[in-house]
Amino acid sequence: MQEVLRLEQAILGSFVVDPAAREFSLELSDDDFLDNSHKKIFKAIRALADEGQDFSYFELAQKSGLSILNISGLTDMVTTTARIENEVNLLKDKSSRRRLLEKAEYIKELAMNKELDIDTIKNNAMQEIEEVKVVMNDGVVSLKEAMLDTIEVLEKRAENKDDRSYHTRVGKLDVATAGLHPEELTTIAARPGVGKTAIAMQIGLNIASNKRKVMMTSLEMSSVQLCQRIIAANSGLDGNDLRRGNLDGEGWRKTMDVGQRFATENFIIDKTSKKPQHIRSKIRKHKPDLVIIDYLQLLQPDEKLGSREQEVSSMTRALKLMTLEFKIPIIILSQLNRNAEGKRPSLADLRESGAIEQDSDNIIFIHRLTNSELGDMISEGIYSIDFLEEMKAKGNVLADVILEKQRNGPTGSFGMVYVPKLMKFIGLDK
Repeated sequence: MQEVLRLEQAILGSFVVDPAAREFSLELSDDDFLDNSHKKIFKAIRALADEGQDFSYFELAQKSGLSILNISGLTDMVTTTARIENEVNLLKDKSSRRRLLEKAEYIKELAMNKELDIDTIKNNAMQEIEEVKVVMNDGVVSLKEAMLDTIEVLEKRAENKDDRSYHTRVGKLDVATAGLHPEELTTIAARPGVGKTAIAMQIGLNIASNKRKVMMTSLEMSSVQLCQRIIAANSGLDGNDLRRGNLDGEGWRKTMDVGQRFATENFIIDKTSKKPQHIRSKIRKHKPDLVIIDYLQLLQPDEKLGSREQEVSSMTRALKLMTLEFKIPIIILSQLNRNAEGKRPSLADLRESGAIEQDSDNIIFIHRLTNSELGDMISEGIYSIDFLEEMKAKGNVLADVILEKQRNGPTGSFGMVYVPKLMKFIGLDK
């Protein structure tokens, strides 16, 4: 233990006193350090180095939240920085062994858990082994290895080509995307009150019904509010009646029926995660097959940065990396700028960050059609006046679901009907 701590101090001390040595900091991550204060100092060094500046003890102390004595004490361990490459390799070796032992212990605990079925144990153990492979090869693979892995993935897809467990069942979305895909980040964006949460809940419940585990991180609504939405959407009861408790005997019968039907352990609600690192911890603990985050602008960054745009960029990047690490799809809901009000949205309307566009594999807009757009559609024979009058009389809203970006497929749009009293989207064919 003391040997590792001294090694960490010597490495950090070298990074502090010798700018040339900092090149080797790129070989490490904060997880390679055992001591928590050393983790903070390393992250501060990397952050300042990424800004392309030299730094003083004071700036490093300020960035890490530690005292100047903590920083200056590191340099006492440095006799020469010439051995920095060997020291970094030694620390990587020790941290890799530590991770391997932790994973081996976790797999042992899985195997001894009699409440888990053997398939769950094998799947979780394989995920841990995949992470071990990354540790051993430092995240770098040859084209030969990558090609063999790709063939294996394609073989599994061929075997499971009829697997629709990741299908959203939202309008014609699955026709274009073939459902959600592991390792992909999907952003659903709209102006407030247009139905982001409603469509995300539909997707989550549909996938949970296919025996996939879904985790919804909700920073805006309570679990009771979310369940009210589920009851309204699947019972035909008016959401306002549920909020007022205005239910007759038939209403209670429908409520209990939906409650019983959707009382599943495959859908979990996370009410405490406020930062990406909290979400990452919950994913590791609960092993969901899909994560939905409602919504991005309510998240807080893992560390304070210079501007809100930088903070949002850091969060979308962290979420994208989680899709790769855990090999699951993640959906984030996002607001659009006020400029998108009353017009068809574009990628430029994504609020606070161009990184949303960069990091997302798929971007979906929900757009309520304006009177002008509906007039054009009547002229073009897409919708009839009678149909629109019927929609208006029912209090329903016509909307376009726009697949604006799909990294691995086509884009396009299709119409759906939003039923506000049910807080639910239905296809035009329904």
